[in-house]
Parts: sequence; C-alpha cells; structure tokens
Amino acid sequence: MGDGMIYCISDVRGDYDKFMAMYCKINLKRADTLYLLGNIIDGKDGMKLLLDLMMRDNVYPIIGWHEYSALKCLSWLAEHPDPEELSDIDPETMRKMADWISIGGQETISQFRSLTEDEREMIIDYLSDFSLYEEVAVGGKDFVLVHAGINNFTPDKDLDDYDIYELISESPDFSKIYYNNKYLVSGHTPTRRIYEEENPLLEPTPVGKASRFDKVFMKNNHIAINCGVDIGGKLAAVRLDDLKEFYID
Repeated sequence: MGDGMIYCISDVRGDYDKFMAMYCKINLKRADTLYLLGNIIDGKDGMKLLLDLMMRDNVYPIIGWHEYSALKCLSWLAEHPDPEELSDIDPETMRKMADWISIGGQETISQFRSLTEDEREMIIDYLSDFSLYEEVAVGGKDFVLVHAGINNFTPDKDLDDYDIYELISESPDFSKIYYNNKYLVSGHTPTRRIYEEENPLLEPTPVGKASRFDKVFMKNNHIAINCGVDIGGKLAAVRLDDLKEFYID
C-alpha cells in the first residue's frame, strides 16, 4: 500500500459502469488504496468487473455473501462448461447452485460460462484470495472493515477467531457500539433499511425506487456504506482519512 488516501466501497453488484464512474470521481491514484467490502458480483457485468479489478494492485477485495456463494459452485461450472451438463449435477452442488441463483447468481453463471478456460481459472483464483476482513489506521482513527458485521461479537475476541459466516451473513446491531476506539465499516445491509428501522413510522422504500435514505450511515462507531445500488439507490464511497462521502446515482 502507498502513502495516499484510503477509500471504501461496498456492494457494487456487478455494476461496472457505476464502479468506473466512482473510480473516476474519487480520482484514485496509484498511491491510494481502495477496499471493496464484498458483494462485487451478481449483476450485469460481474465477471467484467472482476477481470478489471484483478489488474489493479491498489484495490483490496473483502469476501461478501455473493462471492462466498459463487465459490461453492464455480469449480463445478469450470469443469462442466456446457449448460446441458446440468443434468449431471450432484444433489449437494445443485442445492448450492439453487441457493446462489436465489440471490442473483444466474447472471454470473451465464457470464462465467462465456469466459475462456484461462479466464475462468483466473476468476476462481482471484475470488479465493479475497480477505475475510481488514484493519486500517489512518487520520488518527482505527477501522475494522468487514462485509456484513460481526456476529457473536465479544470485545476481546480476535478477528481471526471468527468464522466466515460470522462476518459475511448477518447485519450488526447498529444501535450498539462494538468498539469504543474503532469504527466498524460494513456493507451488506442497505442503509435505507437502517434509517427506516431507526424510525418505524417511515414507510419502507420499495425495491427499484430511490430513497432519501440512500446515504452513508454513521453512528455509534458504525460506518455503513451499502447505499443500495442494486435496489434503486446509489453507489457510495467513503474516504477514511477524513470520512468524506462520494456518491454515484
């Protein structure tokens, strides 16, 4: 990593165009660092986005639920590139595939099948190297970066002692301070849902519609940055050095 600025983005969900618009907006320089907090794939250009990201040595991806679901299936898909071979799938792999498809994996499966054999291997290797979490110190502040939250949290428990499900599957309690001296930075949960939960009188925003609450949530040492790009919201980035927010509609 360089001595530049540090940025976080989450839940791009395969929107290559918005990612590149954000990349240009923050004007990411070679000395800067960008962390992607999971759920990069399962959208219209997920494979294109991954092939781009793996060429950028200052971008550090963290595994999300969508990447974890994909990894359980991609090796089988790489070995069975013909869609007609689905009839040969074993029940356990079929269950994993169905679970992945239920959260948006079908587009990624089609994109993955269209890649060359070398590209498919590169994708699997790249996804397998995603980190589970990152810790960052900048601007006199300490940050813990995870995809979803920290389930079964205890203050004295080392992050290495949490299993993958505890960091990628469940939202944190945003009304609770997890670390008194650190910020917990997460994606996964659309921020509009956090704001709506804080105020039960608010009418939930339908999927596909923009919300005035599609904005970064900062409270109780939480920084939640999934502003719902895949449900009608925005792509957000936060610069950790000064907590400046950036948005792409």
